[in-house]
Amino acid sequence: MLFQVYGDNAIYQWIGWILVFCCLIGANELARRTKTGGVIAFLVIPAVLTVYFITVYTAAAMGADWALNNPTYVHMTSWFHYGSASTPPRRRTTCSGRT
Repeated sequence: MLFQVYGDNAIYQWIGWILVFCCLIGANELARRTKTGGVIAFLVIPAVLTVYFITVYTAAAMGADWALNNPTYVHMTSWFHYGSASTPPRRRTTCSGRT
């Protein structure tokens, strides 16, 4: 099930979903409307995350216990990774339908 929102913590899960959604909208507006926001969203954050992922993967390859148990490394082959990383890009088409 995609949305497993039930039980005693359901209200907190819904609040979490709503907060994440609002923060994503806010981050999009910041990146879209300001030059600083665009630089942060498209240069700084990807650079920091690249260093982080390379560090985790390299440390895991060297056998570091903290990296082998890191959620980033543990779930690296999950469905989300395959769905987002290996999906081929779509071809652009013009209004007439030609590529």
